[in-house]
Formats: sequence, structure tokens, C-alpha cells
Amino acid sequence: MLPSVRALLTETIDYAGLFPPARLELAEALDRYRRHSAGGEGWLLARFVVPATRLEELPPLLGGDLARRPPIRLAVLGRSAASREGHATAISSDLDDILSFVDRHADEATVEQLEIRLPDDPDQITGVVEQSLAQIRDRSPALMPFFEPSLLDRWPDRLRRTIDALGAAAGGGPVGLKVRCGGLDASAVPSPEALAAALAACQRARIPLKATQGLHQPVRHFDAGLATTVHGFLNLFFAGVLGHLHTLSEQLLLAIAAEEKAEAFHFHDSRLTWHELGAGLDDIAAARRVAVTSFGSCSFSEPRDALRRLGLIEG
Repeated sequence: MLPSVRALLTETIDYAGLFPPARLELAEALDRYRRHSAGGEGWLLARFVVPATRLEELPPLLGGDLARRPPIRLAVLGRSAASREGHATAISSDLDDILSFVDRHADEATVEQLEIRLPDDPDQITGVVEQSLAQIRDRSPALMPFFEPSLLDRWPDRLRRTIDALGAAAGGGPVGLKVRCGGLDASAVPSPEALAAALAACQRARIPLKATQGLHQPVRHFDAGLATTVHGFLNLFFAGVLGHLHTLSEQLLLAIAAEEKAEAFHFHDSRLTWHELGAGLDDIAAARRVAVTSFGSCSFSEPRDALRRLGLIEG
């Protein structure tokens, strides 16, 4: 395997086997996460994604030989609400669940991130972000929150307000943007323009981005089952890395996000390239830390097997 592949894809996948379309039982999802982590491609995996409301179900599954392994890394999905008041209550409950869990099980699992879905109403976004961050920083300042605005209809206003609020708060502690790249039908797939705008906004504000759903395949392509064109995770990570390194325009980020030719994404011993743009190993690693972090996937085998078919990893 080329070093540039390893640099770009190390710890890219947050395993979300509990969520659709997989919808595995918690015990089965956690078992798959453990087995995949211990396998030859375990370096692709980062966190196990679990709702805050289900943290209390984890402890009985954390015993046995897990005591001889590193703690499981968790990304916690917070409760949803439609208003600022509802979100304040939801975040309070999420933090109660997280802190109680960490207090009792710190040797077995670590909670690294809290993912927060924002209201569809753009007028609610600034207040929800500010209130949520105040609560998180007061009770769990090391916790990394990722805020998710919808990138579907009326997305420009939602994205602008979210980035403005996150940018204003970025100096006070860790914070990031989460983007949803697909779903169970074509209507859930955001446009490449929306994805490029999110990448550009994070680049300007120096805010990390993570993604979820719709990224089972490496390269953007037409999905016959959904009858629409869907996004690729190589597109996302190339755009994030090259955008961070070269301060790319939104139009160039759009060109990378919309690329449908796998051969346009080149990996070499010491760098990767898309057309004339490139990044070395150190730059790739740096961008992965601060610009584009991971993507949630309900399947590990689909992205892994797709990378094998492209000859990027051994199989």
C-alpha cells in the first residue's frame, strides 16, 4: 500500500452500524466494530457512533477481553429538538448521560465527540449553537462538538449562520461542522455545490469538518438504487486536504467534489494529486487533523471493499 493512501485514509471511518440502512442491534454493531478494528484494515476505523440515549446499554457489552484492549472511542449522537429551549434541555440530558457514563467506564471507553443536529429554521441556529456551546464548555470543556445544519433546501442561509456562530466561538474551545451527504432516498443527497460551500466555509473559518451518510463508495457516481448521483469519500477528503493546503476557491472545491473519474485521484509514494494540485505526506496528515476528520458509515465492508477494487488497499 502506498504511504499516501495510508496518510489520507487513516481513521477516516466512524462506524455507525446502529443507524439505517444497517440498523444492527447494539451488541452486533459493537462486535463488528471490535472485529474490524482488530483486522488488517483496522487502521481505517476511528470511532463507534452511538446515540446518547443508548449509552446506558453499553456497559454490559464492555467486559471480557476488552479489558486488555485500548478503550473504545465513541462519537455520541445527541438528541434533536426544534427550538433553542428544546435544545438546551436536550444538551443537558446528553451531557448528563455522557458524564455519568464516563465517570463509571473511563477505563473501557472514551467519549471524544458530541454530534448535534441543528433546527431547520435558520433563525434558531445562532441561539442554539451559542447556548449549546455554553453548556458543553461549562460541563465538559474537552468534548468536541460537531454541529449539523441541513444542506438541503434553504441551505445557504443555514450554512452561513452556522459557520458565523461556530467561527465566533472557535477561540473558546474545540468545535466543528458536520455535513450529511446522503440518506435513504435521492431527496436526502445534497448538491455538490452545497458540499463545496461547506468545505469552503470551514476553510475560511478554520473549522474542522466531518461527514455522515451517503459515502459508502470512494468516488462520486450514479447510484441506480437511488436513481441519483451520490458523493464519494475520496472526493471529500481530497477536497478537504487540498483546500486546506492551497486555500482553494469554492469553484475548485466544487470541481473536486463533482469529480466522477476515479483515475483523477492519484496516489504516489510521498504525495497525492488531483490534476495539478498535490499534497505531501506531512501536509496530508496535518489537514486530516484540522480540516477534514472522518465520515460516519453504517458499513465498514462497503468502503473497504471498494478501496480494494480500486487497488488502493490489499484484499
